[in-house]
Amino acid sequence: MKSGSLFQILCLGGLYFLIGSLYGQTSKSAFNFIDNPSQAKLAALGGVNITAGSDPLMFLASPALLDSSVANIPSFHYLNFPGGIQSATIGYTFSGASGGVWGLGLQYMDYGSFQGYDAIGMPLGEFGANEFAFSLGYSQGTPVFRYGANLKLLGSALESYQAYALVFDFGINYHHPEMDLVLGINARNVGFGLSSYLEGHQLQLPSDLRVGGSFKPEHAPFRFHLTLRNLQSREVDFYIPSSISGQTQISTADKVFRRAVFGVEILPSDHLSLRLGYNHLIRKEFETAAGAGAGGFSGGFAFKVKRFELSYARMFYNIPGGSNVFGISTAINEWRTF
Repeated sequence: MKSGSLFQILCLGGLYFLIGSLYGQTSKSAFNFIDNPSQAKLAALGGVNITAGSDPLMFLASPALLDSSVANIPSFHYLNFPGGIQSATIGYTFSGASGGVWGLGLQYMDYGSFQGYDAIGMPLGEFGANEFAFSLGYSQGTPVFRYGANLKLLGSALESYQAYALVFDFGINYHHPEMDLVLGINARNVGFGLSSYLEGHQLQLPSDLRVGGSFKPEHAPFRFHLTLRNLQSREVDFYIPSSISGQTQISTADKVFRRAVFGVEILPSDHLSLRLGYNHLIRKEFETAAGAGAGGFSGGFAFKVKRFELSYARMFYNIPGGSNVFGISTAINEWRTF
């Protein structure tokens, strides 16, 4: 049996197994930082997407997005949240044997410094909090299907408490042979904990089942994206529990739209792309008595300058706040002189 066929069977089997194990998972989990859109393209398209390729870091959203178009490209993205929270993502992709493509990625989240106190309120000094994810991805494909898998080590350090987990992603994308149409399915963050913050306390992993699609009409300079997330759970209050946000009654239509993320790419030239997104869950969860403002909307752009691609995105969470993502990548092959 060829190695490519074996890998496809492993991906199909792994996806089937992960989908079965996803049911019953909840959103009240540790390591939720892993789903923060810390790369510009993902953030600009609403924060959730499994079909937007041509970007070296998008394999962190779905390993099926690893292909030869992003091989040999190092990339670095920086994100800053309100309140001094910062995140950095670095990745590199390279070609492997039998037409496969590998990806290495590191996501790091720094929550800053906090003042510690004992049980009676006496100061204990400052402490830090940070989390990371190291990802190893691999993908192979046929002219129609692309199969990919990620192996990820998750780590979290909150003061003197630490937790680690080993999880897997599996993704399969279908590319229409004639139209610019992509359909995908992605099972994320399913695995097991290696250690927990407290002995005897088992952590819940941020598992997720997603499906999505993208379509570019012929001769049109734009591409539409739709992704559905959290399909394994009946819960929809992922960011803020309903007991805290006060949202006790949610209509059926609202529940459906909270799982949907919309995006569009505007492609005026090969050197420039504009991106817009809308995430209804973010808009509703961060809405306040003063309204939602631009919450849930996002936008950004990417343009090529000589050997570099520069990208930027901004995600709006509520009226006063949002996050900015800056990225830079370059193709190593374009620097070669031999």
